[in-house]
Amino acid sequence: MLYDVFICHTSEDKDDFVRPLAKRLKKKHIEVWFDEFCLKPGDSIRRKIDVGLSKSRYGIVVLSKNFFNKGWPQWELDGLAQRQNSENSNIIIPIWYKVTHSDVLSYSPPLADKKAILAEKGINHVISELLRVIKPEGSTLLIARDRVLELGFEPPVVTDDWWLDAAEFSGSSYYWERWGFPLPNWGKTPSERGERLAWAALEMMWQSAIEDADISQITHPIEVLKFIESQPGLTIKCHQHPEYLAAYAPQLTIKGFGGEFEKDFEALYEQSVFRCKTNLGGTGLTIDGSPPLCDERWALRHPTFGNYKPSFITCDFIQGELMGLPVIVYEHIDYIVWFLSNQSSWIPRKIHKYLIEGFKEWPVWTWPKRQAHVKIVAPDNSTGVLFITMFDAKTYDKFKLTKDCINDIESRFNYTTKLLGLTETAVILTQRFINSGFIEAWFKDKAANLKY
Repeated sequence: MLYDVFICHTSEDKDDFVRPLAKRLKKKHIEVWFDEFCLKPGDSIRRKIDVGLSKSRYGIVVLSKNFFNKGWPQWELDGLAQRQNSENSNIIIPIWYKVTHSDVLSYSPPLADKKAILAEKGINHVISELLRVIKPEGSTLLIARDRVLELGFEPPVVTDDWWLDAAEFSGSSYYWERWGFPLPNWGKTPSERGERLAWAALEMMWQSAIEDADISQITHPIEVLKFIESQPGLTIKCHQHPEYLAAYAPQLTIKGFGGEFEKDFEALYEQSVFRCKTNLGGTGLTIDGSPPLCDERWALRHPTFGNYKPSFITCDFIQGELMGLPVIVYEHIDYIVWFLSNQSSWIPRKIHKYLIEGFKEWPVWTWPKRQAHVKIVAPDNSTGVLFITMFDAKTYDKFKLTKDCINDIESRFNYTTKLLGLTETAVILTQRFINSGFIEAWFKDKAANLKY
């Protein structure tokens, strides 16, 4: 269904009654098939009317003396009557406009038998009576639709299958995909159920849009903030759950990058620092084994990164907390290549260097298999010569960076440059990778592990 109501009327009644009625219904968020709303130059009038007659939940029939004398609106009424008979439901809503019961009885006894809305009682009365039928109290779907409209999105009518998708989404685990937020509880009342359904419908849209917009941890903060603002209701959810936003877009937690969420992040950061002051136990996650100075989620706001090891915070930046929200978008090596490119220059130098060190300490780039939930997969366009050569070498001083090794790196980096739209060539980025000491760091990590 595309419309809530189809208005069957004659043109003589348009100026004084039908047009004001249609406009008032639109203001009440009712999807109205009305010729002035739906017909464009070049449209087939008959075909458009056929769509309106067949794809509307209800047919408002404005009965008047003019109506009785015109063939076209009577043809429309015949179509609505056919639907009503075949569907065995009350589709037709008659409005008596400047006619009496005897006038309607003379025209159509069946119509005279149907309870009608009297236009003589005023437009407010007519609208009120129509809404009682079109938007009955206690309808979960209509409550959900009104809530979605209130939040800034115009959804299809409630009989559209789009709402079935939203209902399925709200009852599944899909909303725990990237950029998913906690939904309100189902509850027992139509109001509670409608609220959950409305947010599920919006979240379903966000998650589709996030894929199209290619938003990730390496998206410039300005673009992330623009995306949030562009999605109905998303700003509200981000304010309600800033810890979720921090997981999906950790770049926003850097001081000065949070936009309108800066105060939310700062409050949570200060709470975290205060809480960690009372922690007397050490941990292997910090540089010196001492207690961290803040929770890992807010380490990029801390002047010393909470004293965490770079590898731990880099891991959290790229793939989130263990068993936490799904945040990783690309393969790990793609993130490394991006950090080596000029496209990452917007990250403050100190933080950029810290995260690069984290990658070097965390030799994830040597993993041959991707994580299961990463949606974008590089083709197997590398020979593996580099990894084989590294694994075969006992120590770094025995490792030979051959031409085949370099070609192997360039082959994989070439894919990333195209995937992420990087301006540098794979040759340049390969040289940066080699000069940054990633290979030496891998051997250092290997030697450290052999001690245990």
